[in-house]
Amino acid sequence: MKAPFKICFITNRALVKDRPLIEVVREALEGGVDCVLLREPDLKPRMLYHIAKRFRELTEEFGAKLIIKDRVDLALLVGADGVHLSADSLYPADVKKIWKGLIGYSAHSIDEIKSVESDVDYVFLSPIFPTRSKPRTKPLGVEYLKKAIIETHTKVYPLGGVDRVNIEKLKGLDIPGVAVMSAFFREPNVKEFAHFLKSKLEEE
Repeated sequence: MKAPFKICFITNRALVKDRPLIEVVREALEGGVDCVLLREPDLKPRMLYHIAKRFRELTEEFGAKLIIKDRVDLALLVGADGVHLSADSLYPADVKKIWKGLIGYSAHSIDEIKSVESDVDYVFLSPIFPTRSKPRTKPLGVEYLKKAIIETHTKVYPLGGVDRVNIEKLKGLDIPGVAVMSAFFREPNVKEFAHFLKSKLEEE
C-alpha cells in the first residue's frame, strides 16, 4: 500500500507561544506538510468540533490529509481522512466496524505494532530520539526503528525528537515519512522548516 502521507504535523496548542494554532498549521501546509493530526485531548467536544471543521477546510485547500485523534464521531462529522488511536483508545478492529477511512496507531514497541498491524494503515513508533514532550522516556533509537521496519508489516513512521539534526540520522531507512510535533513549535519559520523536512525526505 502506498504511504498515506510524508509529513504529519501533530498539533499541540499548549506549545503555541503568541499566535493562533491555525496560523502555524497553515504555514506548515504552505511548506509541504501533507497531513495534520488534530490532537487536543483536553478540549470539550463542541470546541474540538469547531476546530476540526476549520482544519478540514484548510487541509482541503492544500490537498492534505486530516486525521483526528480518537474521536471517530468528529472525524465522521467533518469528513476527516483518518482517525488515530493509541493503547487507551478503542481497539482498531472495533473502529473498523464503523470507520472506512485511514486508521493510525501510536506504538512504543515492536510487539505493540504486531498486535495491531492487521487492523491499521500505519503506526507512529516513539520516541525514536530524545524529546522534550517526554523527557523521562528513554528513546528507542534508530537501530530499533530499523528492526521494527523489518519485523512488521505496516507503515512505520518515526516520532519523537525529529528535528533538523535527527532527520539526518533517518537517511536511507525504509520509512514512509515522519511525524513531528514539538519541533514545529520551536521553529521561527514554520514554512521553511516544513520545506526542509520535505527536501530531506525526498533526497536519494
